Amino acid sequence: MEPYPFLDARTVFIICVGFIFFYGLGMLAFARRMSPAFNGIYLFAVVNFLIATGLSLIFLRDYIDIDWSIMVGNSLTMLATNLIYQAHLQFIHQQKKPVLISAFLLTGMIALVAIFTYAIPDGKIRSLLLSCYYCVQFFLIASAIRRFQQQTQQTIYTPLLVIAAAFSLFFVLRIGISLFSGQLQPYKLQGGLMQSLLIIFLMLYIAALDFAIVLIANGQLVQKVAELAYKDTLTTLYNRRGMDQQLANPSFFEQPLAVIMCDIDHFKAVNDRYGHHIGDIVLQSVARIIKASTRKTDICVRWGGEEFLIILPMTNEQEAFVVAEKIRLACEQQTFPEQPGLVFTSSFGISSKQDRHSFFDALINDADQALYQAKTLGRNQVSVFSTATQRDSGAPRPGMCEKIQQNPNYKPSI
Repeated sequence: MEPYPFLDARTVFIICVGFIFFYGLGMLAFARRMSPAFNGIYLFAVVNFLIATGLSLIFLRDYIDIDWSIMVGNSLTMLATNLIYQAHLQFIHQQKKPVLISAFLLTGMIALVAIFTYAIPDGKIRSLLLSCYYCVQFFLIASAIRRFQQQTQQTIYTPLLVIAAAFSLFFVLRIGISLFSGQLQPYKLQGGLMQSLLIIFLMLYIAALDFAIVLIANGQLVQKVAELAYKDTLTTLYNRRGMDQQLANPSFFEQPLAVIMCDIDHFKAVNDRYGHHIGDIVLQSVARIIKASTRKTDICVRWGGEEFLIILPMTNEQEAFVVAEKIRLACEQQTFPEQPGLVFTSSFGISSKQDRHSFFDALINDADQALYQAKTLGRNQVSVFSTATQRDSGAPRPGMCEKIQQNPNYKPSI
């Protein structure tokens, strides 16, 4: 009588392979809906079927031809672990290109299995090589998951990290048994406790993997939906609601602050002459220039139509002028392969506050008046609201806005 009848290898094998196969069907259905939005989803689905098929061929060694059991079965399971690693890189690191080292390792292992199956038949060396391969692959998987956790601070992958590390340690143990005991039990239905535990751990890993992928994908979709409420879909800059969210902390206004209002000159003429599609491309190019010219702490907003607002914390007027001038020059030099003759310019208005008592709405109004002055003076220039002159809610009076020279000593942290 077996000491662990409830862990009979045959029973465990049938249950676990059935679970893995049906998990594969579920992941395939999920991948068909999510694949356009996420890289690597289909690979996770394929992995389930490869593992289920490969394990079936390996454990049915006593009932089928050796070519199918050893060569095809092991090749499929090695390919499955390789694809798990590739899928992790695609899904969590957005790395679309396959890792050549991993691919070469897989090709070399298949060749070695063939050598020690046909040319130099030696089951012990073959099993030892396979254990080394699986140990390395699961170590690479655990490393990829760990890097992802360190970058994103997400803990949802922790079960996968633990199971992948446990698999790597399991094969280290199997290698140790092979080297020190001189015996290595082959994988088949009449296997003992170690093989039953291996299959159970593999099923748990596949289940945890599939559930984690679904949860992460759904979480990212929820985040994207939330971003749609706070970001402009065309430019991916914040909209006004997103700006309000970023400015929700009252302490934000207790620091020096500068505001840049940007407006594309004669944008209606661009739309009328080249069409709204080209107009959208112009808007997107301005948004890219603004992102490239500002810091991560700055708040960039599509204010409306062809107007953009840039909020610069811990910045004075001269520093804001340098940023605005950099954006202005980049816009002036922007080219478009779709329309080689298209050239556009932009005008800018700047206001700032150096104390905590200024109102943000007044700051926006001052920047808007400075922008009006820039357009009045001929466009394609930067004007700064003069704090020395009394503010007026009406049209700017002569001298209310003034142009200042670039400070050569200021180098903004971009």
